[in-house]
Amino acid sequence: MTRGQSETEPSMKLREMDEKNMHNLFLKNMAGLIEETKNPTQCLNPNSMKGGMATHAGLALELGISRPQAGTKSKICMSPQMEAILIWCQCRTREYENVKITNFTSSWSDGLAFCALIHHFFPQAFDLAKLSPENRKQNFELAFHTGERLAGIPDFISGDDMDDMIKDGRLDSKVVFAYVQEVYRALKEM
Repeated sequence: MTRGQSETEPSMKLREMDEKNMHNLFLKNMAGLIEETKNPTQCLNPNSMKGGMATHAGLALELGISRPQAGTKSKICMSPQMEAILIWCQCRTREYENVKITNFTSSWSDGLAFCALIHHFFPQAFDLAKLSPENRKQNFELAFHTGERLAGIPDFISGDDMDDMIKDGRLDSKVVFAYVQEVYRALKEM
């Protein structure tokens, strides 16, 4: 039992939480992470009521989510907001075997991560199992059009744009992040 927790207060494990409770916990920890980044404290206690970095990291560890390690191929340094949105995406797509989101570039390059994210909220919209990584342009179009049609997510980028960026080897993490952030804004309450 942690300090400040009464004997009668039930403890809920993350894996037992429904999506709404997990989302609320995530947002609390995301706010704590951003605040902790702006005003670091000496306390990195995972049981801290501040919801700081250690709690945020604990949430990711509990869900089996890992962050890119220093020295790996990725040279992109993520802001706390980007990392929080990345973890939100990982939480929403963790049930999809063929989707592993670790960044805002290569993880999204075949369109399946976009489709899985939209499919999580609208499972009747399309059959994700029938999609193939080889048909990335169609995957992008399906995700972007479905997101716009069912949730009002602006599709400011097209499947052609994404396909061209990938062919040219210039997939921009800011473009991917901007779209995913719109998905988050539109669907965070679901």
